[in-house]
Amino acid sequence: MILDSQKLHVFLVVAKEKSFSKAGEILFRTQPAVSQSIRALEDELGERLFLREGRTNSLTQAGRILKEHAEEAFA
Repeated sequence: MILDSQKLHVFLVVAKEKSFSKAGEILFRTQPAVSQSIRALEDELGERLFLREGRTNSLTQAGRILKEHAEEAFA
């Protein structure tokens, strides 16, 4: 499976910032655009990547695994 590098980049920024809104500011995108990108990536993978708990977002196990691999890919 080949994943879109733009979506992976968005994913990494959200994972680092733990905030869809903050990631949007950094990426010069709206928060809904960031959410849509993450949702599309989750749909492609068939896995949830974030636990969304109010304003706090933490990675699921699948999200932690993807983060590790994505960081290697971008290194």
